[in-house]
Amino acid sequence: MAVVFRFLGILVIAAVGALASALPVLAAEPKMPGGPPEKPYVRWSYPSQIPTGPIEDATSAARPAAGGAFLTLPFFGPHFVTSIFDHCSPNYVPDGLVCRYDGVMKYAGGFDETGPPSQAWLYYDGHDGWDYGLYYENVVASADGKVVYADWNQPGCATCGYGQEVRIDHQNGITTRYAHLSQILVSKGQRVRRGQVIGISGNSGASTGEHLHWGAYLTAGFIPVDPYGWSGDRADPWPHDAGNLWLGGAPRYASVQMPSVQVTVNQLDGSQFAVAWKGAGGGSYDVQVIEDQHLGRAWQSGVADGSAIFNALPGHSYWFLVTVRNDLGWTATAGSDAVALGAGLNS
Repeated sequence: MAVVFRFLGILVIAAVGALASALPVLAAEPKMPGGPPEKPYVRWSYPSQIPTGPIEDATSAARPAAGGAFLTLPFFGPHFVTSIFDHCSPNYVPDGLVCRYDGVMKYAGGFDETGPPSQAWLYYDGHDGWDYGLYYENVVASADGKVVYADWNQPGCATCGYGQEVRIDHQNGITTRYAHLSQILVSKGQRVRRGQVIGISGNSGASTGEHLHWGAYLTAGFIPVDPYGWSGDRADPWPHDAGNLWLGGAPRYASVQMPSVQVTVNQLDGSQFAVAWKGAGGGSYDVQVIEDQHLGRAWQSGVADGSAIFNALPGHSYWFLVTVRNDLGWTATAGSDAVALGAGLNS
């Protein structure tokens, strides 16, 4: 049974207009894996990262999972799928066809006139992972593991290959890759947990738009595999797949308690205010004070749930901005009401 994606209702005229304004550009001599080493293959274009296509919203029906299936999605919230894994040749060597995990085959080479406009550029020859349309957003680890790479794909070249990338060895024979990042927030050798923020998506490397390239690979030989496995009615043309690797048999978001924070201010005797902060899920708090609507300045840093006394000056107003960061790198922010001496709390 094929994994079912929910499609947005997009007017054909609007979709065609979006495609016309976002055609892929020619690559600038990227060096990608696969192909004869003496003649590096330069593919004709990269997939457009326009916001049209199926939505991955973690509601797909479950299918039989492989033994040891363990992956969850590398992001939270619905996102466009902008390119799929090519079972015909996931090694960036063109063969003229793109084969989807459910057996659907497409001729490679640009706009697919046989399908809806939202399918355009989803199919390009030799893609070894999945592209998701993340625009400078948190990217998270798909499972527990150890960071084995956290650097530019080709150090010294900001427009080559996968750009800034992180690779996580899950120590079960599978390594995941998170590429085209704008920021890397972990380091080589670091152990990470499922749902932990490891970077910010971006447009680094050989990329035509802000997105996340995510893929699963056999650790031995770094051979790409499709986490969806194969559900076509014929043999999988890619002989290395390890089956449906989604935890529970379908792509789902990691189960993570997101942080929250509350902040209160109460006037004490004289010129003092008691500022208190707390949140769900714990974490480390930073508190800024904003005086007379000027830029905030640090007041408390790296503290736990608690409170502190603030000494105010007559004729000035204040409010307090509190940010909490939990151990998985997720943050939440809240601001207090404004206060001033003799005026109490102001809404």
